[in-house]
Amino acid sequence: MKTEAIVFEDQFKVGVWSMDLPSLADNQVLLKTYYSSISPGTELRTLAGKEKHASPFPLVPGYSTVGEIIEFGNKVTGLKKGTMACVRGGIALSDKIGSSWGGHASHIIVPQEEAFILPDGIDYRNATLVALLATALHGVDLANVRIKEQVAVIGLGLVGQLCARLLHYCGANVVGTDILEYRRKIAQEAGITIVECSANLRQAFAAHFPYGAELVLDATGSSKTMKSSLSLLRDKPRQDPCGSAQVGGSENKLSMFEILKKQSHLLNGWRGPRLIAQGSYADPMEICYYDVFDNEAGFIVPRVHELKDVFRAIELLADAKFNLNGMFSKAHSYKDAPDVYQELRKNPSGTITECFSWK
Repeated sequence: MKTEAIVFEDQFKVGVWSMDLPSLADNQVLLKTYYSSISPGTELRTLAGKEKHASPFPLVPGYSTVGEIIEFGNKVTGLKKGTMACVRGGIALSDKIGSSWGGHASHIIVPQEEAFILPDGIDYRNATLVALLATALHGVDLANVRIKEQVAVIGLGLVGQLCARLLHYCGANVVGTDILEYRRKIAQEAGITIVECSANLRQAFAAHFPYGAELVLDATGSSKTMKSSLSLLRDKPRQDPCGSAQVGGSENKLSMFEILKKQSHLLNGWRGPRLIAQGSYADPMEICYYDVFDNEAGFIVPRVHELKDVFRAIELLADAKFNLNGMFSKAHSYKDAPDVYQELRKNPSGTITECFSWK
């Protein structure tokens, strides 16, 4: 049996290949793909040859796929043909082509435990985002966010959008920004408070977070933004006798209510601000020690997601209250993949991500 697959043939070179499928092992499942979506950060970095964990070229990219189970191995139990599932990629199709992570193909083979059954009525295009939503969930969990906590989301690409919507869904006070107007507009239409992007992020967010944010989630994928993102963290007033004065100067002009509001986070013990590096960063980050030291800040780098996050993401996608509007433009034919990747590289300003139809 043959399959067609999107192939990264070389740096910045994309093709669509036809090839033979290997035989199913006893514990494997064969899916016929309906939709697959692009993870822009990982896939564009892979296409540029900058992804540390990618296979050498040529390779089949993608880990965001939904399809129908049409065959399975002799020892697979508990599955039925015709069941819809999402997968996080597929096995390598041959020893001549890599899998990073093999999800953009018309037919995909996975171990049984990697076929995640979808509930009835779920939107199949939205379900291609399960792995990315699980990653966003993992980062939000590590941030340990409280209801109405002040959260700044910097970067509203695919993962940033998902994180902002999760945080809003969970009751945090979320304000976001991005250098691209289209992304800001899409997030705002989903209920996220938006500010114009500025080189001085502290000033840009001042109307909403005059004392800084308790959590900053950087999803830009650019190590150059890290210093600005750190500048948004809420300040801890100095209490040691050799440090700066805690009260004085401009604070003398504030009402007692405003002084208490500014320092209220100290009344029940200091809970330091946190920065979550939620994007994908190909270049080294340069972080000033004192930017985190002065505020006893936490710096957290999530590593993808855990299995439990996948099942939670599927439940979220089935919840009508969780908003995914605007994440996709139209579904493209997989045959148009070379043009789609080229446009996404050169002009990312008009889309959050793209989805391929394989039907």
